[in-house]
Amino acid sequence: MFERLRSRVFWGVFFIVCFFALLIFFWWEEYTTMRVVFLNVGQGDAFLLSFGSEQILIDSGRSGKELLHRLSRHMPFWDRTIEAVIATHPDADHIGGFPALFRAYKVERVFTTGAVGDSETALLFQEEIVRATGRQPDVLFRGGELSFPEQGKLFIRYPITPLPPDTKDTNAGSLVARFVYGKTSFLFTGDLPREETVLADEESVTVLKAAHHGSRYSTSDAFLEQVLPKETIISVGKNSYGHPAEEVLERLRVRQITIRRTDRDGDIVYVCALDSCSVRE
Repeated sequence: MFERLRSRVFWGVFFIVCFFALLIFFWWEEYTTMRVVFLNVGQGDAFLLSFGSEQILIDSGRSGKELLHRLSRHMPFWDRTIEAVIATHPDADHIGGFPALFRAYKVERVFTTGAVGDSETALLFQEEIVRATGRQPDVLFRGGELSFPEQGKLFIRYPITPLPPDTKDTNAGSLVARFVYGKTSFLFTGDLPREETVLADEESVTVLKAAHHGSRYSTSDAFLEQVLPKETIISVGKNSYGHPAEEVLERLRVRQITIRRTDRDGDIVYVCALDSCSVRE
């Protein structure tokens, strides 16, 4: 009887150990590589930069439920802290998911451009920041930087100065950030129109996030000639605005720039080494 009980205990412990060993093995690559994830949150933006236990989330999409669903696929279940979130501008399809995020995760720092917005969504976002962090958000503008402990740096390229809270043209005030990891660079452009007019000194980039979901007022011929991206990500979902515009798609095709779209490709995950980044198929 005791031998039988001992055998059951042994095999029970054995299977538990094997389960956790497989779980750790599964997460090991995810947890020890730099990843840049363009989350499929529908008609909106949400991008996760992740290395080990450190995360930066740029925008949140419109739906908190969708954001949390997507994040759960790319963060270890035991990691319930996000070190920094950035709101590029206070439009609902960029900040609507943040209140749910603040309730589900501990968020250490929140960054904005200073623009507040007067919509119900924008005001709720401001209230939830204070509730979650106990302080007002920090303001980012050109010259600001956020860094990962081991390689990887996010450089703020726009706006030039902090924006007033009552900024009316929120798209034109979108935060622009360049993330550099080794030899690869990503440019996040929010909903900025006519990028070349305010980013005249922007250098070439590996991956360009097309501004404003592929709007015809962004990603111009002039800007593409300036930054010469190898790949472009269009974060887009079902919409009535005609995004992405056929003119933008044609500009990209003519230059043989690889086009990736969240509405067709789902979450787009770049796994990065210092010499290159590649999309996980």
